[in-house]
Amino acid sequence: MHKELCMTAITNSESGHVGRRVDPSKRRKAIVGAYQGLLVDFIDIYLPVIALVPAIIYFQPADLSPAMKSTIYFVTFAATLLGRPIGALLFGSMADRIGRRRITMISVAGFSVCTLLIAFLPGYQTVGMWSIVLLVGLRFIDGIFLGGEYTAAVPLAYEYCDREKRGLVGGILAGAYCAAFVIISLVTLVMLRVAPAGGLDSPYVQWGWRIAFLFGAACGFAFLVYRRKHLPESDLWEESAKAKSPLRQVMFGSEKRSFWQVFVLMTGLWLTSSMVASVVPDKLKNFHKIDATTVTWALLVTNVVLYAGFVAAGVTSQRVGRRKFLTVMGFVIAVVGSAAYYIFMSDLIEGTLGIIAASIVVQVVISSVFGVATVYVNERFGTSVRSSGFAMGYSLSLLIPSFYSFYLLGLATFLPETVTAIPLIVVGGALIVIGALWGPETKDLEFRPTGRVEYAAE
Repeated sequence: MHKELCMTAITNSESGHVGRRVDPSKRRKAIVGAYQGLLVDFIDIYLPVIALVPAIIYFQPADLSPAMKSTIYFVTFAATLLGRPIGALLFGSMADRIGRRRITMISVAGFSVCTLLIAFLPGYQTVGMWSIVLLVGLRFIDGIFLGGEYTAAVPLAYEYCDREKRGLVGGILAGAYCAAFVIISLVTLVMLRVAPAGGLDSPYVQWGWRIAFLFGAACGFAFLVYRRKHLPESDLWEESAKAKSPLRQVMFGSEKRSFWQVFVLMTGLWLTSSMVASVVPDKLKNFHKIDATTVTWALLVTNVVLYAGFVAAGVTSQRVGRRKFLTVMGFVIAVVGSAAYYIFMSDLIEGTLGIIAASIVVQVVISSVFGVATVYVNERFGTSVRSSGFAMGYSLSLLIPSFYSFYLLGLATFLPETVTAIPLIVVGGALIVIGALWGPETKDLEFRPTGRVEYAAE
């Protein structure tokens, strides 16, 4: 009986769900709106990683040890990651109950205001340790609103997308991360030329970094002004029955298996990609002693290449299947990724260009799989709880990886600095394999207004 139900679901899916038509104009607006929303989202997320690094001494006492300086840098980045699951839980449930569009607009407004406030923060010389507290606190609140943006906008895009193009769209949407990185890198490079960085009194440290944050806030407000009239609500969501308690249904109801499977998979993805995105730039500057401008150019090139990696991952998963692709990539990350990181941190290569090339290989090998992440997680949940399921599976899984800086510090007590990240890369790859094998194939699933999704593998 169960097999017959599954086959019926697949047959209906492959028939194209006859009777439901999608307005091409709405489809285009939803996908473009999701991309733009993610773009301003990622610009905001990675402002501290790029724009604030040359000016981080503005928020720190002069007598801090190098280890404590790195820790403050990691905590500033991690504060946003910790806020995102809270925002995802709060706004994901609201998106399932009151609509994807409204929550997207509220979330973008929230993190744009936080970014604007950060641009006017005083430094350590003015308010002492309060400068760090205010910076970390605002980044935490920022993360809450960031967690709301993508849990509403991304499901909205996929609910308008043709199933045979979801892999491609997933790769393109993931590429908003790379585009944001390139944009902020260029803004930072321009500001470093206009206002050079150096000591505490240098122009960039005193005011140059603020321009980048003002730019990030302006991008968010521009999105709000333009998309207020052009971002459609999801027709699929409007046709669906509204769940009374989406979070409860995901955690304890019919979707709980999907949630825990996605949680394991995404924990592995976040552990590897977020750690590498933060650790590699820090190691380029502080371990390999490469100047800030060169590091920024290296990250710019990396993300151009990584954009192509995201799109290639999405297209490949559409051809071979999400499950098979994720399983293979988990093994690749654990074996090839860890080996590439070891080479990057060793003396096997010499010269700045060789080191930068190795860093590019590390980040592309480990992070390209994220081109499949958002589409796969959205395919694992029914329409009535899709935002909640995406929010919890995609963002709650950030909790354990968010403390990667402390894991690295702990590993450094008995391992050389050159290899502390490798155990985390291997564990992350293993979790990706386990999560992928635990779940079903999803690439041919047709989204519907009602009912729980079913798969032949279940």
